[in-house]
Amino acid sequence: MTNLMGGSPRGRLQVNVTEVIDSSSFNAFSMKVALICFLAIVFDGLDSALFGTILPAIMADMKMGPAEAGLLGSVGHIGAVIGAAVFGIAADAIGRKKMMIIGMTIFIIFSAACGLTQGVVDFAIYRLIAGFGLAGIVPIAVALVFEYTPLKWKSTISSVSYTGISVGVLLSALVSILLLSSVGWRTIMLGTIIGIVLVPVAIRHLPESMTTLVNMNKNESIREVLKKVDTQFVTNEDQEYILKEAPTAKVPLKTLFQDGYAGNTLFLGIGMLSIMMITVTLTTWIAQLMVQRGYSLTMGITFILVFTGSNFISTPLAGWLSGRIGYKKVFSIYMPILFISISLIGVIQNLTGALICMFFAGFSAMGATCILLPYVGSLYPMNFRSSAMGVIYAIGRVGPIIGPALAGFMLAAEISVPAVLVSIAAPSVVAMIAFLQVKEPPLHSVNRNG
Repeated sequence: MTNLMGGSPRGRLQVNVTEVIDSSSFNAFSMKVALICFLAIVFDGLDSALFGTILPAIMADMKMGPAEAGLLGSVGHIGAVIGAAVFGIAADAIGRKKMMIIGMTIFIIFSAACGLTQGVVDFAIYRLIAGFGLAGIVPIAVALVFEYTPLKWKSTISSVSYTGISVGVLLSALVSILLLSSVGWRTIMLGTIIGIVLVPVAIRHLPESMTTLVNMNKNESIREVLKKVDTQFVTNEDQEYILKEAPTAKVPLKTLFQDGYAGNTLFLGIGMLSIMMITVTLTTWIAQLMVQRGYSLTMGITFILVFTGSNFISTPLAGWLSGRIGYKKVFSIYMPILFISISLIGVIQNLTGALICMFFAGFSAMGATCILLPYVGSLYPMNFRSSAMGVIYAIGRVGPIIGPALAGFMLAAEISVPAVLVSIAAPSVVAMIAFLQVKEPPLHSVNRNG
């Protein structure tokens, strides 16, 4: 414990809260934080996949063509681009917990409201607002897990918590297979309101970011959290609490694009954009694409199930590999698999073979997605980690704006399904090149100038 404390110029005993957390054991408190954040991340999977699984029914009900449907699929991500930056920066300034709860509430209410839409315009407005709220969930949730997980577990637990996206996709596919034909797409959308039960759970049980607590001198709250982090840790009112990186007075957004951080922010943003474009575009259109290849809608949704199921193998493996061979090497393995597998889906005639390709598409896409934000978290100091995650996530959200709309226009132009799938896969090459340009390790804290 002695290496976690030091003398203060004011005569008080300094406690490095970052090191207390990093050196602690993974206990019930750590598990609670990871579980709540995992459940919050499920919403992202629901958003990205539920629309895709019910899209053929929406197109038939509202008499939409592929181009119009593609634009409707993209509009939610326009709100997410704005929301990711706003929520990430606000989280560093006023608290991650507060902003995540706000994001969850907005997303759940307006996602359910989509079931009440009477036309394309109000549907688009609700998806836009829901997307804004959604962007306040994932990067903040991953940052909280990263912050409250002991050092030796950070990579694995952060990656596993991110599998919430896959669970959301899986739930979307299962719900659509079981209920779409009997209750319709509107009832399914209205049913998403059940997610609101997580909001009071998070308010009661999720801790505020330690960075926020230290910056605001909430010493009593810090002591309460540290007792949960390490039950053997002795706290008293004479302690002064500090972070491994000194807190900044304001949100350092411009720092992400200065000095040694500029290149990493750019390349990580490009990588995020490429992978998110692939994942969202594929899950949005694969059911419809398979219908065009002659399969039933149920079989088309089954492709989404297979895509998602692979992640429960891929993500733990990716997290384990990242801790041993490094993130870059994992991306270098996953990106070629992603390109080849998606490209083959459109040309393989055998159903089993196409499903196997879809499995490996999910294996590589979701595995890479689940380690990307933890990777970002490892490259930026704690005092503006949420800002980094939020901005990079915002850049990434541009991909889902472009991808579904582009695929819709290609289908409207009667471009073949195999060509559309190769186009969906192509950004994986860009992502691999971008990841290889990221510099490791990062520079020291930006507070070197005071």
